[in-house]
Amino acid sequence: MKFLIRFSFLFFLLAFFGCENDSSNEHEVTPEVSNIELPPEEEDFEEEKFKWGFINKDGQVVIKDRFDDARNFKEGLAVIRKKGKWGFINKKGEEVIPAQFKAAWSFSEGLARVLTFEHKMGFIDPQGNFSIQPEFDLVEDFHEGLARFFELGAFGFINKKGIKVIKPKYDQASNFKNGLAKIKYLGKYGMIDQKGKITIPYQFEHLSYFKKNIAKARKNGKYGFIDSKGKWIVDPIFENARDFEKGLAPVKKNGKFGLINLQNDFIVPNEYDEIWYAGNDLWATVKNQKYNYIKSDGTAIIAKDCDMLYSYSENRAGYNEGYLWGFLDEKGKAVTPPHFGLVWDFKEGLARAAYRDGIGFINQNGELVLEPRWKDARDFSEGLARVQL
Repeated sequence: MKFLIRFSFLFFLLAFFGCENDSSNEHEVTPEVSNIELPPEEEDFEEEKFKWGFINKDGQVVIKDRFDDARNFKEGLAVIRKKGKWGFINKKGEEVIPAQFKAAWSFSEGLARVLTFEHKMGFIDPQGNFSIQPEFDLVEDFHEGLARFFELGAFGFINKKGIKVIKPKYDQASNFKNGLAKIKYLGKYGMIDQKGKITIPYQFEHLSYFKKNIAKARKNGKYGFIDSKGKWIVDPIFENARDFEKGLAPVKKNGKFGLINLQNDFIVPNEYDEIWYAGNDLWATVKNQKYNYIKSDGTAIIAKDCDMLYSYSENRAGYNEGYLWGFLDEKGKAVTPPHFGLVWDFKEGLARAAYRDGIGFINQNGELVLEPRWKDARDFSEGLARVQL
């Protein structure tokens, strides 16, 4: 099949991922990118009026606000943008890899994906050397030592030497997780191992990752669950389903969700519009546009239904009542009343909360620990949070 990659389609695929010929030759490592002549300024971005910097958990600005955009720290480095160029800084704010790429992504398993101004993607190491030459039209981050790439309309996988160890022939492919990747071939889903061997034959219309040797699958428009050999352990009879957690799975039958066990018995009747596992041995439910948490026996734990609920993160969950937000503890009791304009999940012990004056951070007791003086802010990662002043 002929396939023409246009730049517009390339960037569509780049967005699609936010979620090529077989070769045995290793790529030579190029000189440090800091010694390469920088490309001309890119016109995709203009200089921003409000800059980004980083604060510590005491609220001190440890990296001055001088970047037009930034990403969270990962593996000790953070992606930053200066006008139309992207690079990397360390936790001292030093630009250890100069801003010179058309696009850049956070480090994953020791390598970072970058896009050159020649519209090619490759991988650099923390010193800025190209470990894998920029010769791909599209490639994803590394997961479990392999990265999926796209070539002439098909997906395959490379290793950290840039060798195409699984040839590009799949219509779709996921990242590797627990040694397996979901793939789609000739319109059907299956799974392969890291050597490209088929472990689950292509036969399903949908397939999830395995959790404790159980995976959700769809066939003939209905959902059920298979074992690690691809055999049904719960027959595909449901209109929809979610993964098993704590021995139970949400399934949809006759237009409503309930919880079943592995014996296909309804432990919680199918009477809800939505159910999902929310953490802390609790399930979030939606019924008549109202939210609550239930235990595995169906007992509701919040006295008054909420207008919206988050899943748990670090034993806290955001809840909404009357357009305002607060937090619940691990037992579903209110830690704070609903008085925030918006809240986000807890990360590294702190959560963002929106006030009239800006975004601040609260602790797990609901106490304001960092004043709401930021125009915008992101979660803490590796001890630092990026903020816009």
